[in-house]
Amino acid sequence: MWKKTTIAACCVLPLLLSCADPGTRTITWAVGKDPTGRHQALVDAFCRRHPGITVKLLEMPESSTAQHDAYVTHLAAADQSIDIYSIDIIWTAEFANAGWLSPLGGHVDTLQLKEFLPGTVAGCRYRDTLWALPWFTDAGLLFSRADILSESGSPVPKTWQQLETAAARLGAKHGMTGYVWQGQQYEGLVCNFLEVLWSCGGDLFDSTGRPSLDSPEAAQAVAIMKRMFDGNASPPGVLTYKEEEARQLFTGGQAVFMRNWPYAWALAQDAAKGSAVTGRVMLSALPAPAGRGPASCLGGWNLAVSRFSKNQADAVALVEHLTSFEAQKDFALNGGRLPTRSAVYADGEVRRAYPHFEQLYAAFRTARPRPVRPDYPALSDEIQLGLHRALAGNVTVAQALRELQERLMRMTSPAARRERGT
Repeated sequence: MWKKTTIAACCVLPLLLSCADPGTRTITWAVGKDPTGRHQALVDAFCRRHPGITVKLLEMPESSTAQHDAYVTHLAAADQSIDIYSIDIIWTAEFANAGWLSPLGGHVDTLQLKEFLPGTVAGCRYRDTLWALPWFTDAGLLFSRADILSESGSPVPKTWQQLETAAARLGAKHGMTGYVWQGQQYEGLVCNFLEVLWSCGGDLFDSTGRPSLDSPEAAQAVAIMKRMFDGNASPPGVLTYKEEEARQLFTGGQAVFMRNWPYAWALAQDAAKGSAVTGRVMLSALPAPAGRGPASCLGGWNLAVSRFSKNQADAVALVEHLTSFEAQKDFALNGGRLPTRSAVYADGEVRRAYPHFEQLYAAFRTARPRPVRPDYPALSDEIQLGLHRALAGNVTVAQALRELQERLMRMTSPAARRERGT
């Protein structure tokens, strides 16, 4: 425990905001690395409205997997030093089941909850209790170089085969990488896999809750991903990429296509932040096999109050501020984050700045969530490992899926669930 706590602490960079006089109440917010540059501005606005409260930001690792492990270390130790956690949408059930979060239902009325996108609220509930509020949402999208497609007379790829072919051809023609995505062994790889799997008509679990990675659809999905490397559409380096590695390559003008979350759009349009592709990017749904519809993984982050916090009321106030209409509008306009409140999408200023939000709004209402179950993070760790081995060519696709299916069957057995208390 001591070793893990030390590692987690070394990953955290405290930033004390000077928004109140010494001696006032202090609340601490643990949040992932900020590619938008807006976290401090958001808490500054809160502190101006609450001069008796000081907010301290703890910047956590960029990787969601590393962030999860650091959070578990703090929460399992009943750490009282952190009041608010920004949590991935997939962690709500796990953290709530462990008894680490404070329920928020008593602080938020039903009318206010109806102002949020339904899927984002669902990701904050576990066993009919509200444990968090939706902060910003995400869904996987395909980013394309509009100028390159136009010049070559190529349409936006609608199928995975079209994407593979166009990425390899246009990348070679322009001396660029074809298609970049998130292939490192972490949660982002599972999101990419699910989008391909769902588009093939498969799923991680069947209607009874049984793992279903022994299906033809799962084999087809992994084969599609591996062909991106075999067909020279994606470089081997993708297996080390998270969101920012892919984004920096694309906005640096070195890739034709990219799968990423919508935050990358604002950075792609900002020459001041180093984008070499301003005004030359288009967004579209991800591809699918011929004859099937596309699928997108619902992402996003929620804000939860630690059960061990000694500042419950102040922490709830900050959560409500960060998820308010005003804060979400600011985060959208200045940070490119996608709102969880429906009204922000209809705001005139937001629509003028981001006309593509109208298209994204429809995508977010149909994006699919990952399984809502307390054991999902542990299952995801196994899936990440098995997928990465297959994509790297260390084992065959068939062997990787066979071993994954066997492992997931053991992990989800009634005996294993009783042992975990789930």
